[in-house]
Amino acid sequence: MSSSTGSSVVGVIAAAGRATRLAPLPCSKELMPIGVHREPAGLRGRPKVVSQYLLERMRAGGARRIFFVVRGGKFDIAEYYGDGSRLGLSIAYLMMNEPWGPPFSAAQAAPFAQDATVLFGFPDILIHPEDCFVRARDRLHATGADIVLGLFEGALTDGLDLVCTDALGRVTSLVTKEEAPPRRDGDTGYMLAAWGPGFTRFLVEETTRLSELARSGACGPSPDWPMGAVIAAAIRAGLHVDSVFLRDARFLDIGTPAGLAAASGFPGVWSGRD
Repeated sequence: MSSSTGSSVVGVIAAAGRATRLAPLPCSKELMPIGVHREPAGLRGRPKVVSQYLLERMRAGGARRIFFVVRGGKFDIAEYYGDGSRLGLSIAYLMMNEPWGPPFSAAQAAPFAQDATVLFGFPDILIHPEDCFVRARDRLHATGADIVLGLFEGALTDGLDLVCTDALGRVTSLVTKEEAPPRRDGDTGYMLAAWGPGFTRFLVEETTRLSELARSGACGPSPDWPMGAVIAAAIRAGLHVDSVFLRDARFLDIGTPAGLAAASGFPGVWSGRD
């Protein structure tokens, strides 16, 4: 089911979560200050929010249009970023419809990104290096895959979906962390993705199927599917799911108290003291 990649590049950010691991918060988790600006001069030393790091990496990957998918009560994100012009971006805000996890949020952007290359990441996770989306996008174009996962090596305690690949980098299996697979240091998981129109179509089809399950009550009163569940379904359906292993990469989930405390030491986060 491989399909050509889209000519334009857009970013899609699922920002409809409730930040229960950090609650109570005075603002949306995506606006938590993490470090300060180095530049431009007019902002130097002023707080920099966590989701801006993701926006900057998407911009480096070629995205100029960004879609934030939010729920009610998170309009402070739109108030903070506005139209995105101060970051050299065009940002639009979409409302979450079905509340059953990040795939449903990502699918909200499908009508606006049908023919595009989509960059997808998590707004509460710091990622290094800065060209991580460039590498994923280039791999997508080079292989003609439906979706490319940016792979990271994790520690025993990291919350990663476990990803296995063949010798050429094609993803052969993905087990979500919610399935509680056996863990070990050095496990490989993904923290970002780039996909083309073929995966966008599959995302819509799969979330439609899952929506019917949710409405039937077959999955309990409040099902919550992770993005990895849809990627695993794509593998089973025969889509070309490929990968790029980011050997020099690091990531940090600031959605936990421990991660938030460690953020000041993450590469690229400037404290203003150096």
